Amino acid sequence: MKIVKEDENNNQIIGYEPQLIRSTIEFKGKNNRVICEKNVRLINARIVCLGSNSIVYLSSSRKNYNITVAIFNNSTLFIDENCSTNGKLSLSLSEEKNIFIGKECLFSFDIWIRLADPHLIYDIDTKKRINYSKSVYLGDHIWVGQEALILKGTQIGSGSIIGAKSVISNKIVNSNTISGGNPIKQIKEGIFWDAECVHRYTKRQTEASIDYDSNQWIYEDDGEKLTFDEIEENLNKTNDLDEKINYLLKIRNFKSHNRFYI
Repeated sequence: MKIVKEDENNNQIIGYEPQLIRSTIEFKGKNNRVICEKNVRLINARIVCLGSNSIVYLSSSRKNYNITVAIFNNSTLFIDENCSTNGKLSLSLSEEKNIFIGKECLFSFDIWIRLADPHLIYDIDTKKRINYSKSVYLGDHIWVGQEALILKGTQIGSGSIIGAKSVISNKIVNSNTISGGNPIKQIKEGIFWDAECVHRYTKRQTEASIDYDSNQWIYEDDGEKLTFDEIEENLNKTNDLDEKINYLLKIRNFKSHNRFYI
């Protein structure tokens, strides 16, 4: 992948030059990489590498990236193709942990993903720290409702819905389910969803939407899969940025429909 821009601290934008619309990419540390595929358009966005040795990977998308990213040291943010944000998606990556988002995910307004609390909490009796930061993983085709808060240790399987104003922390969400609330709980299983928007529907369109004739958004325990724990292990076992980028490219090219089934 070619270097698009590079500064004196070995921070690089590589791949293709992104389109910046009222947006900025800023480097405060050293040896960071922002990888952009074709058709990356940042609108009202800010990406700030506040530490060193981190990766931000933005895949090609039909939609604009309306994101705010604060990433510190030795972390990886990966967003697969054709994700969409109706409003601002804010992502904060701390304490050498990662955020991974699969393809075709839909984020509503004012959503946060955070990996740290971020202040230190200790047990009174042992004086041992009890609030370590953890990575967050989202599979393919996930719909996250307005003002949801996704916190450390969360893993969400492909095809799922997270309800508006939900708070989810350190939970595993099964594929093709609806979960919501604070704290979050499973509301319904055995569902799938389509990104077609109903706001302008007429009576005829509503009637046409009653039946669905495709299995494209149903995910099953079948075929080749990648576990989020496996991805986490591979991202954390090396500090070599080129090795990490090559691994992300392998995931990017891994097209199994059920790859992130839970």
